[in-house]
Amino acid sequence: MNQSSEKVIGIKVSEKLTEKDFETLIPLLEETIRKQGKIRLVWDMDNFEGWNLDALWQDLKFDTKHKDNIERLALVGDKQWEKWISQPTKLFFEAKYFDRDRATEAWNWVRE
Repeated sequence: MNQSSEKVIGIKVSEKLTEKDFETLIPLLEETIRKQGKIRLVWDMDNFEGWNLDALWQDLKFDTKHKDNIERLALVGDKQWEKWISQPTKLFFEAKYFDRDRATEAWNWVRE
């Protein structure tokens, strides 16, 4: 995403995430963690339909492994159930949900 920088990474997710998506995403995030130490994420859910079971497992393993490397996660969406995603995520790291019309605020919060 255009607003991404070395330490702040924007990820646009749409439709249903699969294990194959995480096979691509996780190495990129881990390389950034290796270089930067800590990262901040903006997870932009555009027409997001959730995860398949294998992808959810990969996501949970990544979150557990890197809970000390992710400083903040902003979740941007427009569905009620997407707001709920931020609740269990807070067990791992600082996370906050933003409605789509507040996307700029989400980016600002992640950069603070």
